[in-house]
Amino acid sequence: MDERGSVNCTLYCYPFSLYSIMVRYLIQLAKRSGESHDETSSALHIREQALDLDHDENIAEWYLLNMNRKGQVPAMTVEGRAAPITDSLDISYWLCDMFPHLLPQQHEATIRRLLRDLHAIEGISITIRRREGPEEDLIDPCVDKALARDDISPEYRQALEAKKIFDDTHVPKASHHANVDRAEQQTVSLLDDVARLYEQHGKGNWLIGDDIGSTLLDAQIVPFITRLEDAGRSRLVPEVLLRYVAARMASPEWDVVMGGRSTIGWKEDRQVYGMSADVPTTTLFVPRRG
Repeated sequence: MDERGSVNCTLYCYPFSLYSIMVRYLIQLAKRSGESHDETSSALHIREQALDLDHDENIAEWYLLNMNRKGQVPAMTVEGRAAPITDSLDISYWLCDMFPHLLPQQHEATIRRLLRDLHAIEGISITIRRREGPEEDLIDPCVDKALARDDISPEYRQALEAKKIFDDTHVPKASHHANVDRAEQQTVSLLDDVARLYEQHGKGNWLIGDDIGSTLLDAQIVPFITRLEDAGRSRLVPEVLLRYVAARMASPEWDVVMGGRSTIGWKEDRQVYGMSADVPTTTLFVPRRG
């Protein structure tokens, strides 16, 4: 924290990671709703550092040992905080502590319940095509390649071995047709609940009504439904929510996050992105308390 009460953060992310997109969109919604400020407002400076998962930056030694032992994104460091925050929902709730209007008290229990249901859905299973059995080709061989080296530290080797165990036991199961079917059933149940909530609050610009405005629920549901559409699973989404998301995708906030690209990141999208490290810092002005 600097002398004016500002805090510096770094968000490690990948532009086509669903959970990175959720956090990045929340940041833009926070910026949108907090543009009015005065000289007494403290500032939250968030620098985004893109990790190129296509070139294995998420399993680099510095990242596995110091940021996230699972080699996943997003992760965020906060100035003055001892350890990084390595879960996307935890990052989101931390941001909502700074910006309470994104998690309004009168709707907090409902939002938390719906987000528990959302994060119980396996992201891989609703992204990939349905398969009749688990297949090993979804596992990236980069960990095996790193383990084959003889010039790595014992600590790094241990972290890579733990990462390999996680990938080998988790990724193939997520592609099995039974788990894909389960994820789709969970999705239908969740989105039926969200649609009822949206209809209850007037079907305006935001899920809990325009008098409340954007919330953490919007920040997570918009990327989730967009991912379903990009994966060819629009059939799982109630029509009323497809229209809601289409309007949100036309917003400047969504354009900052995705710039017209698919959330899945097809080859041509990844090339366009360029994985530039020179991402501008986003400054959010934290509301005064009391």
